Parts: sequence; structure tokens; C-alpha cells
Amino acid sequence: MQNIKSAQNAHSDKLWYVLQELTSNRGDIQGCTIVTTQGLPITSLLQDDANVSLISAMSAAIISVADSAAIELQRGYLQRILLEGELGTIIISKAGTHAILVSLVDKNSKLGIIFMLIDKAIKKIVEILDS
Repeated sequence: MQNIKSAQNAHSDKLWYVLQELTSNRGDIQGCTIVTTQGLPITSLLQDDANVSLISAMSAAIISVADSAAIELQRGYLQRILLEGELGTIIISKAGTHAILVSLVDKNSKLGIIFMLIDKAIKKIVEILDS
């Protein structure tokens, strides 16, 4: 955990720019945040009224339960979770071993393109946190 904390402090600006790039590429991604697997916020680009601490904790819990389900159901390495709501989709993706990327996506988005953009962002996040 100490290694990820020092990476968070040293690289928070770089990570914020990854989120900025992700949300500016297409209007379909309306917000996103990077959190630790323990549920602590790293950096966020969400609406001002969003409770980032709560979102971080819930995302880590969801990933943890989904990981267990993937193992139990023999589905292999968990890549992402989609939560489809009436107003849009939440995509929760692993970003390496220590981080999670949460993306808020418009309900009419083309998910194939969104997945490509998210995967590109995840590669950058992993590279930053591992450096």
C-alpha cells in the first residue's frame, strides 16, 4: 500500500490528465474517477456534487465481489463491470493491481468505442502508477 500512496502523490497530475483526455475524446464519457482497490479516491473528474469518497468505496466493494464471482464461476480474469441504469451506464474497470477506473457513460453510447478508450486510459494509468 505504501508504494501506491507514494505513486498517488507523485503522479496525481498525470492521472488527472488521463481522465481529462478520456472525457474530452467523446462526449459519451461524462465523468470518471480513479480509486484504489481499497476504496480510496486517487483523482476524479466528476460533477461537483458527487461524493467521491462514497463512490470510491462502493466501486472497490463491487470489484471485490465481482472478482469473487468470476473466480467461483470460472470466468477468468475480471476485466470490467457494467451497471446499466435508466440514465446511463457505469463502467468499473480494473486498472492494474492497485487501481480501479470508474467511468460514467451516456446511455446512447457505442460501447465498443468506449471500451477502446477506457482500455487506452487504463494502459496509461498502469504505466503512471508503476513508474
